[in-house]
Amino acid sequence: MTAKVMTINGTIQSGRGEAGQFMEIDWVREQFRQISGFVSYPGTVNLAINSMDADFIRQLACARGVRVIPPAGADSFCEARILLLGVEDQPAALVFPMVNDYYENTAEIIAPVKLKTHLGKEDGDALMVRLMVPEKLALPKGIIFDLDGTLIDSIELYYSILCEGLRHFNLPLPERAWIMEIMGAGTGFWEAWESITANKEEEFRKQSMALFEEIWARRYDREVRLFPGVSELLARLHKTDVKMGVVTSSFYVKKMNLFGQNGMNYHELFQSIITKRDTVKKKPDPEPIRRCLKQMGLESKDCICVGDSPCDIAAGRDCEMLTIGLLTGTGTRQNLSKEGADLILDDVTRLPEFINIEKVL
Repeated sequence: MTAKVMTINGTIQSGRGEAGQFMEIDWVREQFRQISGFVSYPGTVNLAINSMDADFIRQLACARGVRVIPPAGADSFCEARILLLGVEDQPAALVFPMVNDYYENTAEIIAPVKLKTHLGKEDGDALMVRLMVPEKLALPKGIIFDLDGTLIDSIELYYSILCEGLRHFNLPLPERAWIMEIMGAGTGFWEAWESITANKEEEFRKQSMALFEEIWARRYDREVRLFPGVSELLARLHKTDVKMGVVTSSFYVKKMNLFGQNGMNYHELFQSIITKRDTVKKKPDPEPIRRCLKQMGLESKDCICVGDSPCDIAAGRDCEMLTIGLLTGTGTRQNLSKEGADLILDDVTRLPEFINIEKVL
């Protein structure tokens, strides 16, 4: 893989002091050695950088960084992503921990030597590094998209409707993160409701169904939209030879009307649309993805799977597809990475930054 070089300037600063012990763990040292080509000094140099460079590094690390994966039994550790660097005469690498609360505007750098001593630098000194930026990935033959939280901005509405239902029945509201977790595991709206309320009485079920029918009718069309930029992205992809499909765990047919409202014929846009009613099993089981691939007439190795939830990543991974996780729905950087997402992007419109579709325009 060829790469271009980008220079980043920053100021050396003190870190949290946690990296030294982490770098001495055997599996960490070995994976870092395999990725970087050198045995790292046990510690990092922290570089304060501007917010624009920090955003670029975050995006690049999540999308194209090489994964450092904790082995079985090391569940207390998170994944990390590695980008190769050059610092003056030294090979180096940037380490980006895949956690949700990683500090901003800082780059953590490893090298085979005690870098500050080798360079004669101290905290507060300026330092320039050369970042190796990989070329974009080739355009695949097919892309399979999830719908909610991926193309359609609806996850917050689902959460809000659940909360409205709980308030109607004077039930306590659980932690939002917990609701996002069960939804991200592939739990449908009604299953989530039953899990949250733990009430399976028939009368309660009837009252709940009547309530949600009223809420959906009142709120869905008014509040749900395509994410900004989705129409333009799909139009660009539609001009290429790439085939597109949708796999959703929902069966609410009005969702597809959103594409028509934005000037797109979804029957022409998508070669396959798989809903909850089309398969016996749903994501994270790979059955819906496999059915979509069959209808598109493509093999999994030639396609990518794009979704916002860990269940999307699990289904695509089990089909041996390249998977892209998005931070616009139920998934987080940490749980998408743990599930094995190859790329993690802020939103679906960032795809052209990492997949080469410019050549077909």
